[in-house]
Amino acid sequence: MTVMNCLNHFYFKNLNSKLIILLSILGLLPFFFGLIDLLLNKDNLFFIINLPKYYGSVILTFLGAVYWGIILNDSHKNLISEKVKTYIICWSIIPSLCSGLILIFNHNITIIILALCYIIVQFVDEFIIKYFKFPIWYLFLRRSLTMIVILILIFTYFLVMNI
Repeated sequence: MTVMNCLNHFYFKNLNSKLIILLSILGLLPFFFGLIDLLLNKDNLFFIINLPKYYGSVILTFLGAVYWGIILNDSHKNLISEKVKTYIICWSIIPSLCSGLILIFNHNITIIILALCYIIVQFVDEFIIKYFKFPIWYLFLRRSLTMIVILILIFTYFLVMNI
């Protein structure tokens, strides 16, 4: 699907879909603010934490928790085998466990580990989406946002290597 087709498809979506897309895109702002802070204020950071790392960990937790909510509320869950449901429930907490470990350790390599976690979550999304009726724009949105977040985390890693 081309970007133009996706935008045309987005244009005809209901208000809630548009709101989800808008808020998802605005959710990138803390990543950008943290990156800009690291770029401009290396010696005297405005934020007392590595904002891309901490905010990225929170969002990673949210991406796993989405599946917890889906299993609880999906009207098509009767069509999904118990084994798959069990895997999805177990999967839903793994990103939060990874986030917790990332935040516990104060080493710059955890930023790269966080980026790798985003890649893994995206691959799982690509696989799991076939079991649910997600809107077509959702996967496109997730792919786009994940790529941006990964790039920001990689830039963040290189900026904090020398701090």
